[in-house]
Order: sequence, then C-alpha cells, then structure tokens
Amino acid sequence: MVDKVKAGLSGLSYTRVADLSDAEEVLRAVTEYPGTKVSAVVTGHEHPMFSATVLRSVFGLPGDTDLARCLRFRDKRIQKRAVAPGIPAARCVYLKPSAPDYAELAEHLGAALVVKPADGFGSQATELVSSQEELDAYLRRHPTQSEVRTVAETFVEGHEIHVDGVWWNDRPEWAAVSSYLDPLMGWTSGKAVADAPLGPAESELSRRAVRFASDVLRALDAPDTVFHLEAFVRPDGELILGEVGGRPAGALTPEVLGMTHGVDLYGATVDVALGRVPELPTPGREPAELFGWIYLVRDPGALLSEESFRQRFDLVEVDYPAPEHDRAGIYGRCGHAIVKAPTHEELVHQLRAIAEFNRGV
Repeated sequence: MVDKVKAGLSGLSYTRVADLSDAEEVLRAVTEYPGTKVSAVVTGHEHPMFSATVLRSVFGLPGDTDLARCLRFRDKRIQKRAVAPGIPAARCVYLKPSAPDYAELAEHLGAALVVKPADGFGSQATELVSSQEELDAYLRRHPTQSEVRTVAETFVEGHEIHVDGVWWNDRPEWAAVSSYLDPLMGWTSGKAVADAPLGPAESELSRRAVRFASDVLRALDAPDTVFHLEAFVRPDGELILGEVGGRPAGALTPEVLGMTHGVDLYGATVDVALGRVPELPTPGREPAELFGWIYLVRDPGALLSEESFRQRFDLVEVDYPAPEHDRAGIYGRCGHAIVKAPTHEELVHQLRAIAEFNRGV
C-alpha cells in the first residue's frame, strides 16, 4: 500500500491510497484482494502506524494490536501526557484553531512556542512562534478545523540527539546514539540536516541516553519494536524528551548505523513484524569507523554539481543530480552525501564543511 508512486516500485504490485494514516481506506484496499494470505504487516513510515495496528488486529497477525498504545507513539500531546511527570519533556497542549491566544499560551508554555502537527513527522510544518502575529500567520499557512490536529509546545534549548534500537522483552536488546548536526527544526532557516553516530569518546552520553530511552519506553508500556527516540541535551546536561516513534528512523540513519555498527534495522523491523527474535550485533562492540550522512540542497547562489563534491571531499557516497533532474524532498533535499571518520568529532567537522560548501558559505 502506498500513497505516492516512486521509482523503486517499478515491477512490483501495489495499491495506491490517498492517505496511509486513514485506517479505513487502507483496510478497504487490503480487502480488495480476498483470499490473499497475509503473514505480517510492516511499515518504516510514521503515518501508517495506526493503520498497521488495525490490520494486525483484523487479520490476527503478529505484533502489537493495542490501538490506544499505538496513539501514545503517534500523538505528541498524548505521548508527553503519558510519560509525565517522571520523564522531563516539553509542556504540550492542543492548539485550538479558532482565535488562539498567544499571550495565554505563552503564560503556560513560555514566550517561545514550537507549533506543529500533533501526529506529524520529519519536522513538517514545525515552526518557532514568538508572537500573536506569527501564530496567526502559521495557522493561515496550515489551516485546520480540528481541535486535536495541532500542538503548541515549550521550546527546548539544547543539542538534539537520537537513540535508535530494538526494544525486546521490556529492555533495549540493542541501541546506539547519534547526534544531529543542528536541531532538525532549523532547516527552514537554512541549517543543514545531517547526522553522525557517537563514538567511544562520547560513551558517557551514550549510556545516559540509552537509560533515558529505556525509562521513556517503559513509561509508554512499549511493545516489542524497533524505535527512534529524539531528545535534547540542555546546556546543563539534562536530557529532555523530544518524541519517540515505534518504527525505524527515517532519512539515511538506518543505512549509516548499518555501516557503523553492522546492524540491519530494516531486517529487525521485519523480524519484529513476523514475531521472531531479531538478529542483532553483539552489544559492546566498538565501531572501527563512524559513518554520517547529510542532505544536500540546491542553493541558487552556489553552482555545484556532483563532481564538485567529489573533488572537494573524500565521500563514501554522493548523489546530487543536475538541476533539470531535481527531486526536492523532505527538508529541501535534492541529494545526499555519506562520509566516514575515526571519531565523532572529526565526522561532525566533515559534515559541517560539506554543509558550508553546499550553501556557498
């Protein structure tokens, strides 16, 4: 089931629906093929998670069928309410679409608000709002009639990290910690979207982050799942929950974690969907090299080609098509690059240099 047709679907059988999060539509599409044996349902995307849970329930498939629990991993307001008060997290409320009062929100949440879809993904429609005028402008760009469609949250200052792993039998069977080059929300103001796993030099932060993720997942009564948790490290070192999803990370994070740690999170996702124990690397093995990724964008002021990047940097992989073949995607992505380094610090330095070159800085 897909909601858009991509090149990778060539030669495969598929059914297109308008909205993968619409469980009724997805279920109707599946029942179009009576007699088909369904062994499992799996998705690596945020939006179809509720639909996948419905399908498991209807067809008696392996995996979690608790619809209320699924919502705890989709709706940001429900999730933060479920972990409170034991887990540090931003204060979060639904934003009423009819004449919302910035002053009232600011009194409860702080002067800087993060406004975004309650069940969004990939920082889509996620913006920082600091006045009534900015709030009104946001709602004009993203209109809604629903009173549970949009949330406003306290802005959390800090460095954004994420924990990816496999949660099995109420514990992290395997987990690794990575750091975004800049908070993802900053891409709308020109910040680069890039990601680098932590290395041995950051082992203390990694241990703290995995413990934090375990506390969050237990608070949410997580089922067996591949998970992706985002958190902020405040200037004082405190970890604050961003959000957590019961699915593998997006972008190229599973790929670079595979290169770095030898883990197949896509394969683990399929294993969990089939109800079998995932095959995972031996815990504690230090990586020989760290791999990171960066999304490349098209800057009109920088006349770049794929060869420009190859000549300037030592790249493991690069994809940067000519402008006439642009396929701009999430975060303004027109291409990507993957690099490697022996330490997290050196990896971040390389990613930062590529970002500046990409922007013509």
